[in-house]
Amino acid sequence: MWAFLKKAIWKIFNDANFLSLAGNLSTALAGLFSYMVLLRMLSIHDFGIWVLFTTPASLIDMLRFGVTKEALVRYLSGSSENDKKYYLGSAWVVGLVILAGISAVLLSVAFLIPEPLKAGGYFLFFTWYPLLGLVTLPWNYAWSIFQAEVDFGKIFLIRFFNLCTFLIIIFLAYIYFRLDVTSVVFIYIATNFATSLFCILRSWSGLKYIRYISRSRLMEILKYGRYSMATRIGSSLLKGADSFIISFSTFLGPAGVALYAIPLKYIELIEIPLLSFATTAFPKLSRKSMENDQAGFKRIFYSYTGPIVYFFLVVSMLALALNKYFILFLGGSKYLTTSPGISYVLMVFILYGALLPLDRFTGVALDSLNRPDKNFQKVIVMTLANIIGDLIAVFGLHAMFPAMQAITILFFVAVASIVFSIIGLFIGYYFLKREIDISFRTIFIIGIDFYKEFYKRLKNKQPLL
Repeated sequence: MWAFLKKAIWKIFNDANFLSLAGNLSTALAGLFSYMVLLRMLSIHDFGIWVLFTTPASLIDMLRFGVTKEALVRYLSGSSENDKKYYLGSAWVVGLVILAGISAVLLSVAFLIPEPLKAGGYFLFFTWYPLLGLVTLPWNYAWSIFQAEVDFGKIFLIRFFNLCTFLIIIFLAYIYFRLDVTSVVFIYIATNFATSLFCILRSWSGLKYIRYISRSRLMEILKYGRYSMATRIGSSLLKGADSFIISFSTFLGPAGVALYAIPLKYIELIEIPLLSFATTAFPKLSRKSMENDQAGFKRIFYSYTGPIVYFFLVVSMLALALNKYFILFLGGSKYLTTSPGISYVLMVFILYGALLPLDRFTGVALDSLNRPDKNFQKVIVMTLANIIGDLIAVFGLHAMFPAMQAITILFFVAVASIVFSIIGLFIGYYFLKREIDISFRTIFIIGIDFYKEFYKRLKNKQPLL
């Protein structure tokens, strides 16, 4: 019995899916604890400003790394060692040029209209993002390299180092003294710089290949990356647009952003396993696509999507029952007592989260089939639907019903998330069906078969993998 368990545990611990999930889970826990410390250390207004720093920063990162990340993973996973040098060198040049352009725009705006930016809570972002963008480049390129190599152990090490250093510093600050939001931003930049320096010293970032520039490789990256970039921006806007539009409302402002950020955190947490499996599935699906192995492609797609769909349904049912405890755990009693309706906002996000696996894996499949243009079209329709819904909820409802409470408006903002998810689900399935014969019915059948087989193996003490 002991020998069987030892062998099974060893096999699980060395599986790429487990390493990816373990890395995302452990680093997400560090991120969650950091979030909880900041919720308690900063005022509601200052925490809203922190969200307005990290949310647009995430959006800009989607733009920068959207051009190169998916393209690098796809091309590095099936290229010779010599070709890899030119892909990496070209990707570094693209990344630096994009960052230079973004930095020039942000710093110009910060210089020309500082007061409106301060009033809206965006001044820290426009002033300090250029430095943050520069110091995050090396470790993000290292991540892309290791994803292509399916080396999730090193990805875990990078992310763990990055988030844990930030958590330790702000936790010590929370115990011994108080920090304002500006100091938190400086610490955030410093910990990202330390992570990149670590990757450079270990020769993980690919920076040494920056002299290997190929026009043909550069054009390949840009051709693929223009759609993956737009898709990543659109995906970020699906979550970030809510906070942006809320922040533009004088009625809601940074306080509304802070309240909305708590249920939004639920989506970020349940995306951890989804991101882990999508990360491992993408290079595998890409390889089958490049080999023109449709049967193998469909087998991998079903084997990932089916089990995860049922897993998310179970998680959603548990979350509905425990939603108030999540709010208390994350933000403390001050958020639940001042705005008890926040639990209803969270319920809407829980329902939205149940739809995420089908939407996410149709997008991964389209990218793997070298159809990032179709994935982009899907995401852009979803983004537009979400923005229209947010504008109606934030400005339309407040204009028609001035006495409506802020938390009620935030509830309808969340409802827009459900609408765009359903729209994206059907659009993604339609596009994928045109590329390869995929059946939603088979997804659910394979999912049931997986858990039946899992239970059978567990019962008979057979290897689980």
